[in-house]
Amino acid sequence: MTASNDRRAYGRRPHRWRLFQLLLGAALLASTLLLPGPPAPVKADALSDAIAEQQCLAKEIADQKAQLAKLTSQEGSLRSQISTTQQNLAGVRTSIDEAQAEMDALQIRMAGVQAQYDSLASEQVLFATRLAQLTSQQNAKQAQLDTRQQILASRLVAAYQTDQTPLLQQLLTAHSLTEALSDVSYYGDLAQADKALADEIQHDQQTLAELRQNVQLASNANAQLKTEVGLQGQELSSEQSQLTAAQAQLTALKAQLQAQLAQEQAAESKLAGNKAALAAAIRSNGQALDQLGTRIDGLVKDEGGQGKIPSQFSGTLKWPMGGIVTQEFGCTGVVSEPRVGSCAHFHQGIDIAAPCLTPVHAAGAGVVVFAGYNPYDAPPRAWLVIIAHSTSMVTWYAHMTARAPAGIYVGAPVAAGQLVGTENTTGHSSGCHLHWGVRVNGTFMNPRLFL
Repeated sequence: MTASNDRRAYGRRPHRWRLFQLLLGAALLASTLLLPGPPAPVKADALSDAIAEQQCLAKEIADQKAQLAKLTSQEGSLRSQISTTQQNLAGVRTSIDEAQAEMDALQIRMAGVQAQYDSLASEQVLFATRLAQLTSQQNAKQAQLDTRQQILASRLVAAYQTDQTPLLQQLLTAHSLTEALSDVSYYGDLAQADKALADEIQHDQQTLAELRQNVQLASNANAQLKTEVGLQGQELSSEQSQLTAAQAQLTALKAQLQAQLAQEQAAESKLAGNKAALAAAIRSNGQALDQLGTRIDGLVKDEGGQGKIPSQFSGTLKWPMGGIVTQEFGCTGVVSEPRVGSCAHFHQGIDIAAPCLTPVHAAGAGVVVFAGYNPYDAPPRAWLVIIAHSTSMVTWYAHMTARAPAGIYVGAPVAAGQLVGTENTTGHSSGCHLHWGVRVNGTFMNPRLFL
């Protein structure tokens, strides 16, 4: 009987052989798809691309986290600096010029942080697009896998319906070796096609697993990045509002000080027309200052000899108050200042103007050697505090409110930055300001030399 006759005869075999054939085919398919076997050769195909994509995603996510950490750090530093600036403005702890320079620098930093945030936000949008593409690839691969599985299932059904005996079945039922070998080619072609399709399905399953992992990785990263970008955006908006408020605060302070300065200049002009008052102011700014200075010098020398005042000051001084400098140290055009050397009018300190009652702080650590009205002043007398930083250096804080804050009394130690009083207009003053002087070895010197 020929192979073709055998196949026709097989169609008349009992039903139990058809059931056996179906079960055997299913077993062969299961062994192909489920049991471990030699891995499919790695090719530059969808599987390789999916693995490479996963590595690329991991690097992108790491870069985004590093960028986010940098942005968070920059925003934290910016927020702290804005807060410090607002505090300095509220207490007028810095000069107006320095405050404006700092504000300009903050605006530049804000622009840099904003640009970095915008870049990260753009990356998040692109990453969301990337997620959509990966999801589309996954769906396409799933559809391709479903199609191939359906094709293979259809082949098995067709084989059952046409009684195509699997090779193993044929070998078991063949009457002779010649008959079995004659059918090897016929069934081999069918088996080889099914095996190739099964390999493709297995490959698709591996690729789909990688694609699903990529989609999950991208989805988690996108959700986290979107949340972080939203939070950073809120922080940045808050910082911008604070910076705008600080600039408005500085602008208002400038306007207030300019009005105050105009009043002082008007009072100075009026004083110049009153000879008696002008003479009293000159004596106060010259003779009274020197007389009190001589007294303090002797007191400091005595206290230093007893070890109550250090012999040297090794640090640097800090501005005792913020605001605007209305009069520098040295020759001046202010007619109420006394003659010193070749200068018809000489100012022996630096005048700083700020809103009345602005806190005044010690320019450095030392010991209080005077607190009260200058006894050598012609009325009205100026209230001042004098601090010895060493036996050779003292600082003066004049025209303050006639009331010493807690801890400020003769003999009291003070720390740098400690409150010593509040700005006012006691004595011969044309308006609220602080006269800050530095006296070294009995001579007033420019305070800027020690900053």
